[in-house]
Amino acid sequence: MALLWVGATKLSAAATQPLLDSLQAGGLAWRESCRNGVCGVCACQLIRGQIDYRGRQPHALDAKERKQGKILPCIAYPASEQLEISSPAHPLNSLPLSSL
Repeated sequence: MALLWVGATKLSAAATQPLLDSLQAGGLAWRESCRNGVCGVCACQLIRGQIDYRGRQPHALDAKERKQGKILPCIAYPASEQLEISSPAHPLNSLPLSSL
């Protein structure tokens, strides 16, 4: 189990599931679409730590983006004890309720 930091939020990230699953289980409303590394909707910046794509390819990221530390949490697994990422995610409890 790894520690995953998103800003001031600390989550647990299981080595057996993609980071996206851990983010959503931790109560973050994370943008996602394909869950296959193709669309890039879930992309974020890896600030600290290591990830492993386990043989999958982050097709939505070009070489420059990968070199700059962008990752796709839909196919990325934690590969270090602690990770820190940056993203436009919002806690679910702070999302505005729409009124009809």
